[in-house]
Amino acid sequence: MTEEVKSKAILADAAGNTSHDGSGVHEEPTGRNPDTLPSSRDKSGTCPRCGRTSNFSDGGSLPLKFMRTQSGRRVQQQIAVLDCQGCGDGTAVVEELQKTPGLAGLTMTPIHWWPVAGAVIDMNDVPPNLASAFQEGVRCVSVEAPHAAVAMFRNALAQIVQNKGSEEAKEKGTLNEAVKQMVADRTLHDGFKEWADHVRKVGNAGAHQESWDEIPLEQAQELQELVKHLIDTLYVQPARLARAMPAKKRPKP
Repeated sequence: MTEEVKSKAILADAAGNTSHDGSGVHEEPTGRNPDTLPSSRDKSGTCPRCGRTSNFSDGGSLPLKFMRTQSGRRVQQQIAVLDCQGCGDGTAVVEELQKTPGLAGLTMTPIHWWPVAGAVIDMNDVPPNLASAFQEGVRCVSVEAPHAAVAMFRNALAQIVQNKGSEEAKEKGTLNEAVKQMVADRTLHDGFKEWADHVRKVGNAGAHQESWDEIPLEQAQELQELVKHLIDTLYVQPARLARAMPAKKRPKP
């Protein structure tokens, strides 16, 4: 057997075949769950690229790490490429053998997706400084660095103040006062004030870890969604509406 054939056999075995060879690796067939992100074992779910529920085609996989078993080498970690049948774009999924509740032995389990789910947003109409701050925060979330992530999302909020705020808002000494001024100016409606205040407070905690409790990754992911929605509401949707073709009246006969 050639090395290429061996590699393909190892990948196929690790990606979903059942094994009872004493290695402790056990792959159960899995049902489809469209509410989860896709993996090599469940090629359905929400596409991180287009955000729609879709089925995925197998774009191949690459072994990253191996483990020794009684029967030889077995893939312990791999990258799987899955192509969305809706938008046609690919998603990279890092998977590794882990214990799964309810199953004996180990199963190939997804641990990381790129792009990060929920991070895709059209930045063509977003100021570069704001887009850069948000995207850096997303990258911090993707590598599980929540403190750095929330600090960057706070920075993104500060960029919104500089871009959308009145001169009076920009001159405020603190971000808190600037956000209050934007609400008073009706640049932000009252509901957004609560969101912005939450982003500001958690961002402060991320930037000053010595004075605050540890920030869990889930909280950073929550802030990512809040800032994403702010950007979508303040920039993306208004620009899309402005580009919409106005209705034309038919010429009179």
